[in-house]
Amino acid sequence: MRWHYKDIEYDSIDRSKVQDKDFLFYLITSASFIEITSDVYEKNLATFYQDNPEVVQWLEKVWEPEELQHGKALKKYVQTVWSDFDWEEAYDKFRQEYLPHCTLDEFQPTKAKEMLARMVVETGTSTFYRAIERFSQDLNEPILAQISHNISKDEIYHYDTFYETYKHYNATEKLGKNEIVKVIYDRLKMVDGEDGRIAYKAIYETLHDTPFEDRYYEEHKRKVSKFAKKYYPYNMAIKMLLRPLNLNKTVEKASVPLIRGALKILGI
Repeated sequence: MRWHYKDIEYDSIDRSKVQDKDFLFYLITSASFIEITSDVYEKNLATFYQDNPEVVQWLEKVWEPEELQHGKALKKYVQTVWSDFDWEEAYDKFRQEYLPHCTLDEFQPTKAKEMLARMVVETGTSTFYRAIERFSQDLNEPILAQISHNISKDEIYHYDTFYETYKHYNATEKLGKNEIVKVIYDRLKMVDGEDGRIAYKAIYETLHDTPFEDRYYEEHKRKVSKFAKKYYPYNMAIKMLLRPLNLNKTVEKASVPLIRGALKILGI
């Protein structure tokens, strides 16, 4: 690993800078739940790509340990800043409701297409953590900025590896540009998927005695959207999303406004 979460100086966090940021608490805690459940994703991916021992070994020895470390780093941050929150209880609620959604039925029909979908996921995570890093820098909170920076770099590395794997399978599948765009767009529409809602619900129910209602999550999403308008690295996301299309520079440049508009329509 390029870094280790146990080397981070959590004790130096100035909690007053972030403790009252409720939307940030929900964002980071939700992310910690999803990242620390990567063992389930890894097993599904390893099953799907069992014809390729090199890919399976990388998933088992590199991707899963790094993803789990992301979850552990974020969990430690939550438990340090919001020490009264029962992370374990909330995670148990999340896992119980979320695991039935984690099946191979959710995968794309071919190996190249699933790698494209994985690239979209890694685009989303790497840019999400870059936005958190920028926000943390504005708050002058260096520990969260450090964690977010480290995770974002890892996710970019994962994206690059998935891209090489995509090219390996696409040498046979030879996906057309329309097929590539469809996979990317369909996966982007899942960004606001069940994982975020389930995580928010688990956190809310752990904090409150009142029943969860969808309107609470919708209000949270509005806050996140406002945050994204200022901090989300749209150009970085667009570059990563366009990469598998292998467009010439002129067409790529002309596509940027369209992709940026699509991202905003999708709530990203």
